Amino acid sequence: MKKQITFFILLFLATTFIGYSQSKTRIEIKNNWYYLNGEKYFIKAIGYEIGARPGQHPYEGKRVDDLDLMKFDLKVIKEAGYNAIRTWSQFTEPQLKLVQNSGLKLIMGIDVSPDKDYGDPAFRKACNESLKKVTDYSKKYDCIITYLILNEPQTDHVYKVSGKAFVSLMKHLTECIHTNHPGIPVTISANAMISDYIDMNIFDVYGYNCYDHTEAQTATMGFKDFIQGLTELNGLKKPLITTEFGYSVSHNGFGRYGGNTLTQQSTGLISNYRALLDAGAVGMCPFYYADGWWKGGDAYYHNSEQPEEWFGFWGYSDKNDKYGSPRPVWFAMKNYMKALVISPKNNTIYTTAKMPLELYTDKDVKQVVVKLHDKVIYSNNITKEGYFAGQITVDPKGIEDLELAFEFYNRDNKLIKTESILVLASATVFELPKLSIEVTPGSNLNAGKIASIKTTIETKENFRIVDDLKVSFNTHLGWEVGPQATVSLKDQLDKKTISSESFFHIPNDCHVVNASAGVSVQYGKFVFRIHDQKIIFRGDWAKEVGRKQ
Repeated sequence: MKKQITFFILLFLATTFIGYSQSKTRIEIKNNWYYLNGEKYFIKAIGYEIGARPGQHPYEGKRVDDLDLMKFDLKVIKEAGYNAIRTWSQFTEPQLKLVQNSGLKLIMGIDVSPDKDYGDPAFRKACNESLKKVTDYSKKYDCIITYLILNEPQTDHVYKVSGKAFVSLMKHLTECIHTNHPGIPVTISANAMISDYIDMNIFDVYGYNCYDHTEAQTATMGFKDFIQGLTELNGLKKPLITTEFGYSVSHNGFGRYGGNTLTQQSTGLISNYRALLDAGAVGMCPFYYADGWWKGGDAYYHNSEQPEEWFGFWGYSDKNDKYGSPRPVWFAMKNYMKALVISPKNNTIYTTAKMPLELYTDKDVKQVVVKLHDKVIYSNNITKEGYFAGQITVDPKGIEDLELAFEFYNRDNKLIKTESILVLASATVFELPKLSIEVTPGSNLNAGKIASIKTTIETKENFRIVDDLKVSFNTHLGWEVGPQATVSLKDQLDKKTISSESFFHIPNDCHVVNASAGVSVQYGKFVFRIHDQKIIFRGDWAKEVGRKQ
């Protein structure tokens, strides 16, 4: 009897501490952050697909586990400083075991097709059955910290199947996961440019794929403000994780979509990482670990003209290369992630003498030093990796552009990373120049064939407009973002109020528009965007899924 009791105690301990997430990693969502076991947790993930090497296709035919190769990948990912991976489809149980053993966390995609009829009972039933099969084993693993149940739903498709059907299915799948795997957040990886109209508060966190292609709202508002604006439109109620962002190094491309050099990929990723931190993201999933040769249609041929095949941080020399090798961006990101400055935020305005200091550091960082005008204004030891909070005191004389120099040292007092953060500071509140737009038609696209965007800029002394006005009419037609206009303001720069009007054709098959305008303003070294945006729907088709104006 005593032996039997001992056996059952050991069995209980095994299932409690090896099997189930509720007992090992407690996940909380509060204050727009992830908390793991009571500690703020910044997600340093990387997009990762297994089965996407040369000669493979991750979504056709029988998927192989590739456990030996996956074990190699996870090892180098962990050594590079990442603490999580993000997938587009579910892992098998053997693959989940590898992730669990690696010590990495997982944002796991669920393979729900984004182009099916969300209201079709047969499709909903198939989703239920698939999700049940996955969560029956996935609930055993506490490496999973978020489920992504859909990737980039298209506007036209949501319109056709109805916003009501979209919301109904998303809520249903979220509830299924909450029931089968309690305590794990659920969201989708929406595309920031085409999903800006969706109210993301139906999910536990905000998840966006974010690309800085200098078009539409990224052109008018700037990359940081565009992404920050999405969370503000959502009401700033949930944490923001960026589920994709990156730069392709294909031979040719357009804009920033392909055609980037290896150096541009490295500097672009770091610039995006910085901007997304400044936008308030608490999770990053750059796109992505290794090139996907399959995306051009021939998995055995690496098409140099296809940007989608060249986003990888690792590349493959030929079709027989199984392990690949890192590109310069791999080493650049490894160094950058050693110490992340979360606050103060770059390119941000502070109207207080005391600024919050928030860092997320790895185990090598033992000291942080902050300098202003070559003088140390803050220094502290860092005793553990992860989240660190403090406070920086500055003494701005009126309105000042301040460049804060951050230095991070290891245990041997060796400098391992530097970063500068540029802020605009004042001890008191002050007025900024303002930009506002008036859009006609302003409430229903059915009201006309031609749209007008009237822009009004209220200037302020000492704030200098430094570029042309950008105006965008994002029509959400597939991946096409619609027309934009550039307006020279040089003849009005001496005015207190600057005005402009731009006209755009409203396509008949356009169901939602984001109209926006913005211009850059400079104060000393500090350059920022002033902007405005309005979302207009055609009729009331999006009343269930769309955000309220």
